[in-house]
Amino acid sequence: MERLWYGTLTKMRVVHDDPVSYFLRDGWHDPAARVEDLPMNALLGRALELRFDGEIHCIACGRKTKKTFSQGFCFPCSQSRAEADICMVKPELCHYFESDNPCRDDEFARSKCFAPHILYVSLTSGVKVGITRHTNVPSRWIDQGAVRAIPLAELPSRREVGLVEHELAQNISDRTHWMRMLKEASPEGDLEETAETILDELEEMGVDELDEDDRVEHVFRYPVLVYPEKVKSLNLDKAPTAGGVLQGIKGQYLIFDTGVINVRKYTGYKVAVHGDAT
Repeated sequence: MERLWYGTLTKMRVVHDDPVSYFLRDGWHDPAARVEDLPMNALLGRALELRFDGEIHCIACGRKTKKTFSQGFCFPCSQSRAEADICMVKPELCHYFESDNPCRDDEFARSKCFAPHILYVSLTSGVKVGITRHTNVPSRWIDQGAVRAIPLAELPSRREVGLVEHELAQNISDRTHWMRMLKEASPEGDLEETAETILDELEEMGVDELDEDDRVEHVFRYPVLVYPEKVKSLNLDKAPTAGGVLQGIKGQYLIFDTGVINVRKYTGYKVAVHGDAT
């Protein structure tokens, strides 16, 4: 096998093509030192290996670490950086206005959190409700492996949209069952009916919905040759080499004939990609 790429893993870059285009990109903390993206769609059907060389580096400061926290941070950065705070996972817990527990980074909050956010419904492993920053449409839906998605409302901040989602999630799932998502090309669920239900709830909550012309359904098709009947997760911490014949890519998962690997899970890992010559 020849070496095709060597860098620090991070979330794959996606482009909403038909099918979705994927690119392995370098997550090294210094953008000037990153290597070029590796186009992944062209590698479908080929034998491919991800070889972890044992080094893990924080994507924020570059510090070498034995394990990562909050998707790619060393422990000190996980405790100090705003993008690693609990409210990034649970926005309803935003504490920006708490005088005794202010935001870790005011500039980050104003540029990222106090920006328009979209409330949406999508079909991943089933129908779910979710939120994302306006600038992350449609990549957020692709990262989750959604086959269809409809934006329903826009709110001015992450905290506000998070509180609405938290309330809706009492009756409508806000989770994706990743194993089911990887096995199904066309998951079951009535997206339109759920969208109408949510719109009714938003009206009761006093939340303005998007205009009908803006509630456009987005459809995604993924580069998958064969969907797995059973899902086996490959783990670089237990076996430093993972791979096989690349049979598909969906969400942030590479689907091999030997199992699947969540690229985003290994953010900060130094990895060489080897593949059969064309």
